[in-house]
Amino acid sequence: MAEKKEVAQKQEFTTNLSEWTNLVTGLVSRDFELCGVQYDEYSKQCAMNAMSAIFQLVQNTDKADMKSLNTSNLREVVAQCASLKLNASSMPREVYFQLRSKQINGQWIKLVEIGIEGDGNDALLRNFGVNVDAVYPSWLVKEGDDFIYPKYKGLEITPPEWNPKGLSEKTVRVVTPIKLKDGTIEYRIAEREAVKNNLLAHISNNMTNETFGFVTGKNSKGKDRTRYDATAEEKAKISAKKEEILSSVRKCETLEDILNSEVARPFISSAWLNTPEAMIVRKMRNNAIKKFPKDLNSMASSSLLQLDETYKVAQEEIKENENSQEFAVEDEPDVVVESEAVEVETPEFAKE
Repeated sequence: MAEKKEVAQKQEFTTNLSEWTNLVTGLVSRDFELCGVQYDEYSKQCAMNAMSAIFQLVQNTDKADMKSLNTSNLREVVAQCASLKLNASSMPREVYFQLRSKQINGQWIKLVEIGIEGDGNDALLRNFGVNVDAVYPSWLVKEGDDFIYPKYKGLEITPPEWNPKGLSEKTVRVVTPIKLKDGTIEYRIAEREAVKNNLLAHISNNMTNETFGFVTGKNSKGKDRTRYDATAEEKAKISAKKEEILSSVRKCETLEDILNSEVARPFISSAWLNTPEAMIVRKMRNNAIKKFPKDLNSMASSSLLQLDETYKVAQEEIKENENSQEFAVEDEPDVVVESEAVEVETPEFAKE
């Protein structure tokens, strides 16, 4: 009897997964067609694997089901995996997902957040890097290791030198060797100190919908007021509080100081707090290669931009201040993201 019940549960899981996968990947296929981009077999596989991973995540999360997810957000995340050819089933992982509750227009919904692992950044470089022939494993230079930076003399390059000592587990820099099609090797280097900028953008992004208790009561629709309902005076107070927190974070000398900051911790995700060294290394690997020129189609280019933390913070600021002042975006895209607020859309896929 127990075996029959288990078989039935497995069949139901497989059926539900297939239905959701067919619906969402069908919409993604339509997006590719509208953009005039080829939806090749590997992109399809990446979309299917993304849906499988997200479905499993939802099944393992209390008080969550697929119908509770925001439709446009789910479609966007799967399209990002497909267009950037990021495989959620690869080993090591290239991409991961997590759920976050967001209050949008007074209603709580579940959003899927996508993050690119270090190996995902390597995959982006292999698939889209201009004249890239191979991406070699990154060097993780630890504190106390001997390291000599590369030297340049005209067009000649003296390669960097690294002698691991095993004195510490703290990674102070990442070196990614990249072989070009003409046989030359480039060494892209990222330092630990620069990750402070990534963490600052992360904190700023997580404060996007925060009102710090300045916005209370109900709006005209009888729902709890959010930052969208804030008066000019309340908005001024919110902006001042955000700047106070960010100013405090900027004064921190090290990443560890930021992670231990009492004012910053409420706006730092568990991934940073629970596995800080892994996150720091991930960001360094990303920083090392993110500015390498890439040949992207229109859909992949849009996906990469949407995944940028700094870009999303800027877009939220533009939306909030669009009727008051101009806001210019000058930062280049990063390839790791946190959550972005989107409009609530009915989860009836057949209507789209």
